[in-house]
Amino acid sequence: MKQDRLIYKKRIKELPKDMLPREKALKGGFSFLSDEELLAISLGSGTKGINVIGLAQKILNGKSFKDLKDITLDDLKKIKGIGEAKALQILAIIEIAKRMDDHAEKIKITSVSDAFNYLKFLSKETQEHMVALYLNSSNHLIAQEVIAKGSLNVVRVLPRDILYYAIKHNCNGIIISHNHPNNDPTPSQEDIEFTKKLQTLANELGFDLLDHIIVGKKDFYSFAKAGLI
Repeated sequence: MKQDRLIYKKRIKELPKDMLPREKALKGGFSFLSDEELLAISLGSGTKGINVIGLAQKILNGKSFKDLKDITLDDLKKIKGIGEAKALQILAIIEIAKRMDDHAEKIKITSVSDAFNYLKFLSKETQEHMVALYLNSSNHLIAQEVIAKGSLNVVRVLPRDILYYAIKHNCNGIIISHNHPNNDPTPSQEDIEFTKKLQTLANELGFDLLDHIIVGKKDFYSFAKAGLI
């Protein structure tokens, strides 16, 4: 679009703060940034005639960051404004992402204890977070997504927010988890009703909701262990 082209030619300092990836990350966290915005932060700067946001959009060209996994040095250098230095920078970012994915594939979750040991980092959060783990048919971790976070005990999540990533990652099983910053992991009636609704919708789409784990400061509650899933 013509308007986009005009925006991408502006200097970063000239753009509104709500368009700047770094400011958005500081305000809301990295999990809420688009692939273009994450890439823009990683690149650091644009090139002659185009700012870093426009450059990131040009590189992705409507695709997701994962679609770049097989891109080559020559492919990148064909993009106007990308020289060898920038191309190598992008390839280094992609290689880091690949290695992190390889590590995730080695994580296997076969029990409630495995799941809690992986998710107990939530016990340190002072705000409520909802996290989803996506597993393949062998119970290896495919991906972890931060679904939502908010003020104390105020996370508003829809089942579709979780199932969107289940479809995206083509997973088999889902484990969801959230923390109770008040230390008590006992589920509320709202927690129970949400879990039942999510399980029904997940089953209809062919996914298994394996567990919902509520994490407190020192203890946790497992819906699977309690026989509620």
